[in-house]
Amino acid sequence: MKVLVHLVTWNSEATIRRCLEQVFFQEGFTLGVDLFVRITDNASTDSTVSIVERLCNREGVSLCVNENNLGFSGAHNQGAALCVEGGFDAMLVLNPDVGLSQQCLRTMAQELSPQDGIGMVSPKLLRARSDLGPIIPPVLDAAGMILTSALRHFDRGSGEVDRGQFETPEVVFGGTGACLLIATECIKSVAIPKRISDAAVWGMYPQLRRDSQDRLQLFDEAFFAYREDADLAWRSLRLGWRCAYEPHAYAFHVRVVTPERRSILPAHLNRLGVRNRFLLQLNNWDLSHGGRSLMVGILWRNLLVVVAVLVRERESLPALVDVVKLWARARAIYRSIEKA
Repeated sequence: MKVLVHLVTWNSEATIRRCLEQVFFQEGFTLGVDLFVRITDNASTDSTVSIVERLCNREGVSLCVNENNLGFSGAHNQGAALCVEGGFDAMLVLNPDVGLSQQCLRTMAQELSPQDGIGMVSPKLLRARSDLGPIIPPVLDAAGMILTSALRHFDRGSGEVDRGQFETPEVVFGGTGACLLIATECIKSVAIPKRISDAAVWGMYPQLRRDSQDRLQLFDEAFFAYREDADLAWRSLRLGWRCAYEPHAYAFHVRVVTPERRSILPAHLNRLGVRNRFLLQLNNWDLSHGGRSLMVGILWRNLLVVVAVLVRERESLPALVDVVKLWARARAIYRSIEKA
């Protein structure tokens, strides 16, 4: 299997060196032969680029520096295009704040099986220290992703001490974008069709208009960042692909954004969270998900979010305006999946 590891950096100087050192020496792969690494930088202002440049003197390692921040989605979509055009069998979407155990990629690759509908593999993610080493005792970061009947998506076990409660390989709703292996066949199948107009997205993020033809929308660029992995999971499931959780593939993640830290997160992240929860539903939900999803997920919880924004988190009001602007595009994406 020929794998492209794609990392998106943005002011990632604290962890990028350690992350790459662990990627370079994955068991069962040879850098420059069946393992290739592309780092796409989103206009970092720290020393990230200079650190990566010093590590790019290896066969199979390359760097792309964007003039502007294209977000998690836009930058990883550059990697998706490279994966397809470069004849790779799979792409590992990887955060620069994730460390891999030596057997991680090999173990994940063994579970990837496009012919059986397994288009994605999620490892067991454990919380990490700033040096990407595991916290002791081990704390779970994600054991795959689930979607509840109330349309809430969660990383399974997040924040729990790892006592072996998620040791069974199984099919899950999806996997976090911090570390996710995706078959190229799946990427080509689930990418948002180019016929879907991105004019509304470009109105919010003008930088995404440039070179848009050189990206493949694996991740919906309207999300920019946050919840885009849940959207990918839901879209893939609707198109017949499944995600396997592999507990014997270990990776370690420095988690920053968690629900309990919402009150201290930057306002722009909270706005993305509000906007993207609605986009997630507009892109994917229909009545087939049942009455509870309608009553609790669509009507009740969305009402609570709107009231909370109006009363308590008014800095997120622009998020609701964005939802209106993106509504038609989101429903066009929904219809494109129904016709696939």
